[in-house]
Amino acid sequence: MNDRLSPAGDLSAAAAPTDRIAADRIAAADRARFRVEPGWNFGFERIVEWRDVDAFRHANHTAFLLWFESARNRYLQAAGLPRLSADTPGPVMMTLEARYLQPLAYYDTAFVTARVRSMRRTSFVMEYAAWSEAGCHATCTAVLVLMINATAEKVAIPDGVRAAIRALDAPLEDGA
Repeated sequence: MNDRLSPAGDLSAAAAPTDRIAADRIAAADRARFRVEPGWNFGFERIVEWRDVDAFRHANHTAFLLWFESARNRYLQAAGLPRLSADTPGPVMMTLEARYLQPLAYYDTAFVTARVRSMRRTSFVMEYAAWSEAGCHATCTAVLVLMINATAEKVAIPDGVRAAIRALDAPLEDGA
């Protein structure tokens, strides 16, 4: 995928979560250009590539889902969750709901956003959106559970990750 790096570049895994989140924090110029609504603080620019486009000459629904997956992975890694592997905590999707509002075409510039709306002990709700200069093109909501994939064991959201998410999005929290 052609996810354009933020001006800060590719930050190493050794960077603090707040530094990694800052790299993809939405700049005022991007918010204005892509008409990103208030409440979205994390995102990145990308180009609609040829492989994203279907026979109707617009970005296929699966392309949006892949962009949202990329946003989820970038967001969670920036918040301090280790890179995905079978033996480390990672998100497992329980539900996914997408809404497509208007098409994007080949080589359009899009801005993909992600946020955490709410957190519980081991699960959280993430929202995603794809924007352009014409406004919002698609939204998506996913319920995710943090698990060790190798054992299917649910694990609590680590305190540092929880703190980084709180600092960025101030999600609703339920201790269950």
